[in-house]
Amino acid sequence: MHISIRKGTVADAADLTEIGIVTFTEKWKDNYDQKTLQTYLTKAYDAAGILRELQQEVVTYLIATAENQMIGFAKLSRRQQLAEWITEPCLEVCRIYVLQAFQDHKAGARLMDAAIEIAKEEKLQSVVLGVWENNHRAISFYKKLGFEQIGTHPFLTGDVVETDWVMRKEVVSSE
Repeated sequence: MHISIRKGTVADAADLTEIGIVTFTEKWKDNYDQKTLQTYLTKAYDAAGILRELQQEVVTYLIATAENQMIGFAKLSRRQQLAEWITEPCLEVCRIYVLQAFQDHKAGARLMDAAIEIAKEEKLQSVVLGVWENNHRAISFYKKLGFEQIGTHPFLTGDVVETDWVMRKEVVSSE
């Protein structure tokens, strides 16, 4: 299966909203009660909010497609919000999700490779991300790509506070 990666445009806002809701629900529906899940989805995947983000220079959406179907995405930001103690120029992977049916087709790896290339092209020092401390599959995936845990931060889903690992991969030497 051929997977393509491209940058998102404002025309993708509705599809990003839909795939964001589907992929987050697929992954986390058993972790939260329906009200908590719905509260988070309404806020995180608001179509107007995603449209605004697509119009900002500091935010980039990468879209993974297979056979002309959107199968996943990554939201990147040049204004990281994980921790104030991260002071180096970096690219934050705010979200990365792939439909369950396509998770064993390397779409996530292709999205991460593209994010790392953007960071290198922009001469940023690193790529950073937050990942739930109990998401062992994702943590293993990030470690295989060379990410290391550098701290933790709280992640709010509705009114549930959880702990995310903050992970970092250096992409440009700090010379």
